Amino acid sequence: MTGEELRMLRERRGLTQSQMAALVNEMTGRKYDKQRLSKWETGKEVIPREILGRLLLLSIEQTPTEAPRRGVTVAVGLQKGGTAKTATSINIAFVLARTGSRVLLVDADPQGNATTHVGVGQAEVVELTNSGRVLYHALMGKAALADVIRTTSVDGLDLVPSSIALASADTELPGNLTNAQTALAEMLDPVRAGYDFIVIDCAPNLGAVTINALTAADYVLVPCQTEPHAILGVSAFLDTVAKIRRRLNPRLEVLGILPTMFNGRLSQDRSSMDDITRLWGAEKTVFPPVPRATIYAQAAGANVITLDADIGAPGAESYAAIAAALLKATGRLT
Repeated sequence: MTGEELRMLRERRGLTQSQMAALVNEMTGRKYDKQRLSKWETGKEVIPREILGRLLLLSIEQTPTEAPRRGVTVAVGLQKGGTAKTATSINIAFVLARTGSRVLLVDADPQGNATTHVGVGQAEVVELTNSGRVLYHALMGKAALADVIRTTSVDGLDLVPSSIALASADTELPGNLTNAQTALAEMLDPVRAGYDFIVIDCAPNLGAVTINALTAADYVLVPCQTEPHAILGVSAFLDTVAKIRRRLNPRLEVLGILPTMFNGRLSQDRSSMDDITRLWGAEKTVFPPVPRATIYAQAAGANVITLDADIGAPGAESYAAIAAALLKATGRLT
């Protein structure tokens, strides 16, 4: 967020600098005055990280609506691994929940990283798998989805956990000819009315479960590491999305491309960023890049959501922009 954007946010809310400073203090427990706010707005001082994150959430505060929840579904996918799909999924889900939405995070990757990132330990994953309460069992009709969904420590954010058991679904689903490509959509249908958004963290492949996720989704978001091999993967993935739209899911739209792990000091990253913009910027939204930062690995190691640990972490603006795009598309943000 720039100083100009901060000023626009303040004016949109009809606040003076003193009133805005008071609001910031209420959110953070600090004691900033209008002089400090003025320095942020004019660019004389950089907005502190912890303030920045809270201001970003404030900037996408939802418009009150009486519209029923309908579980708008976003698949986060690319067949290449290591492009920050899980970090993207969990942080978008977190931001949406923090701005007042009811969100269901579906871990559709047998590695189960999204599950552990939101605080489900390995011992608990084993117990859930053994007791038939992970995505695999719901997807294959062996358990009711309501028995699989679990709450998280984030208000408004629920989880469908996953485990290595899901790897079997890629071979078992094609043998179920009655709903081989729509099983996930059918599984989600009964709970859509309880959520504003459903975020699906896809596996790094184009197996049966990923195809199911794209068939169930309204939007697909494509995280792309700023390196050449990932860019080649995006082209192939978008071809698959186009086929899914034609054959299985005509409502599927590309929400945008999210460049990830970007280091502006490296010429290769800058070149890849230019390539992403050149290839897709004219037709699709290219969101602000998520910088490469050690806090993502640290948060993963601690089994926490990065923005929950540090609301102003590098990349917060990117995830806020994606959340804003979703909220605007569903009429929850004007």
